[in-house]
Amino acid sequence: MLRIAIRMRPVYFILLSLSLFSCKKGELPNGEDNLFFAQFDKNEALIRFEDGVAGYGNGPGISTYEDSVGRLHSEFSLFITNPLDSNYGLNTLKIQMVKFLADTLYPSYEVSLAMFNQGAYNYGLYTLDSTRGGIDGIIIQYVDADSVLWTTDKRMGEQESWANFEVSSNNPVEEDLFGAKTKGSFNCRVFDGESNYLDLTNGTFHARTVYLP
Repeated sequence: MLRIAIRMRPVYFILLSLSLFSCKKGELPNGEDNLFFAQFDKNEALIRFEDGVAGYGNGPGISTYEDSVGRLHSEFSLFITNPLDSNYGLNTLKIQMVKFLADTLYPSYEVSLAMFNQGAYNYGLYTLDSTRGGIDGIIIQYVDADSVLWTTDKRMGEQESWANFEVSSNNPVEEDLFGAKTKGSFNCRVFDGESNYLDLTNGTFHARTVYLP
């Protein structure tokens, strides 16, 4: 488990927390309900990340920021290899839900769980300045083998008419370090900030979500 806390000026607070779980394939409990993965076609080539396969783990994290205006809160699920892996930080996928909260109190479990409620979501953006208003919605971040970050963040580019993101199920669980199992699907365009883009299509996932401090 990786936990990072960064304090800025007295009126600002950022907390980044991440829990990663990785099991060997043979250690995974039987059943689809315990298979955590994300896959999509990248320009028609299949990319797949699976917990417990090829050194990958999956776990939830948070990025939360509050000031006198309100709180910009993000819950995300990350697919990444073990930090000891030589390719750590490459070929990763983050599924990030962003919501602006008028209440500056640290969000409860119920508030975080509701961020992944079943339904369709627009693509949004995340900024560390609530006065500029982060746009509620989903952000997909993909880091490729060349360490290039590709993102749906609306500051980088707009989505096409075919883009979508839908949560098909979101089930609370009684675990120590994550609070839900979430399934969904997506189609999106991701940008590198240099006028280049990739199309990620036919995306599906089953991920550990909702970080528990």
